[in-house]
Amino acid sequence: MVYVCDAIMGTGKTQSSITYLNEHNNQKFIYITPYLEEAKRIKTGCPSLQFVEPSNRLKEYEFRKSTHTAALIKAGKNITTTHQAFKGYSDEMLDDIKRQEYTLIIDENVDVLEVFDFHPYDLQMAVDAGYIEERDGIYSVANNQYKGKALQDLFTLLKSRELIRITDEGENSLFYWALPPDLLTSFKDVYILTYLFEGQSLHHFMEIYNIPYKYIGIAQTNKGTEYRFCEYPGYTPEYVSHLGDMLHIMDVDKLNQVGDDQYALSMNWFKKGGAEVKQLKNNVYNCFNNIWGDIPADRRMWGSYNGEFDKIKGKGYTKSFLTFNTKATNEYRDKTCLVYIANVFMNVNEKKFYQAHGIEVDEDAYALSIMVQWIWRSAIRDGEEVFLYIPSKRMRTILTDWIEKTSKGGDSVGQT
Repeated sequence: MVYVCDAIMGTGKTQSSITYLNEHNNQKFIYITPYLEEAKRIKTGCPSLQFVEPSNRLKEYEFRKSTHTAALIKAGKNITTTHQAFKGYSDEMLDDIKRQEYTLIIDENVDVLEVFDFHPYDLQMAVDAGYIEERDGIYSVANNQYKGKALQDLFTLLKSRELIRITDEGENSLFYWALPPDLLTSFKDVYILTYLFEGQSLHHFMEIYNIPYKYIGIAQTNKGTEYRFCEYPGYTPEYVSHLGDMLHIMDVDKLNQVGDDQYALSMNWFKKGGAEVKQLKNNVYNCFNNIWGDIPADRRMWGSYNGEFDKIKGKGYTKSFLTFNTKATNEYRDKTCLVYIANVFMNVNEKKFYQAHGIEVDEDAYALSIMVQWIWRSAIRDGEEVFLYIPSKRMRTILTDWIEKTSKGGDSVGQT
């Protein structure tokens, strides 16, 4: 069964999973998280389970993390690893997972599609040679006897995942690795720890393959010192009712005007460049060095797309950058003055993939799920007041609507 713990940040999702792990130490677990720092937290919090992090530094496993992972699974060891490593599990590894009756815990959303950077001619060559077959834009292994090295990485991935072709608006063929449903269904149970699940790619993926799930909540026990999973909805932290008093969103027309257009600050907007991008940089400089000039540099944080860093960086804040979609890290919890420079939309081709399967994407829910995770890397997670400059009118409106609804006890979790 898949259990989704859809609870706002700071509710105790990780602590609840540690409680569950320690109370079921006779079971076998794989715990995946975006960052190794969280993997180490699980190892420390559950000493009796002797979690192991797969390594690519061991000669006996050919210096390959995947080979080490396969050996650990076959031996029934408890594993903690990153999202990226988890996505490459082979059919043989999944068979061993079924045999060992592993339980999976997923900390935060897992991306369903990943871009495949490969020349179409090389792929077609493998198809023509009979090694790969293609049906309706989906590629899979047809012959496992490929012995060469040139396409080795391609065949390694194809043994665990399908490759799909999506045609963009310019009639160009783009290729993506698609997450296989067996990556979830091979486990005895799956726990997904997240927030705003219905706006995320993993939710759409589960809809495509009709993978059922059940919402669970979190309960505080032992006078609030212990957290554990419970029936939905569980408790809501007291601070949630005060979000409007804790998140101070800048309301200055002169600074916000640059983001008035529906698509301002999107990736395509940045690609066009021009005077508006320069104005945005000036606004950010003004925020950090004038409006918030008395705030120490180590309390500042700004986020945008990695490729736009050089266009916005400036005196007093360059080193305070954190990519716009960062989640599940506690390293920035001292930041109180934030600038969020992104207008988030789902990748057009990923959206087409879901729509081709009859799944409609809520772009605002998707954007919100990414933005609030970024904001909650800051001091807000410790109950401190935070000051925000969000130039995009669309993103600012999405956030203020969410704050109003959530602080009044509105339920952001769907009923499935």
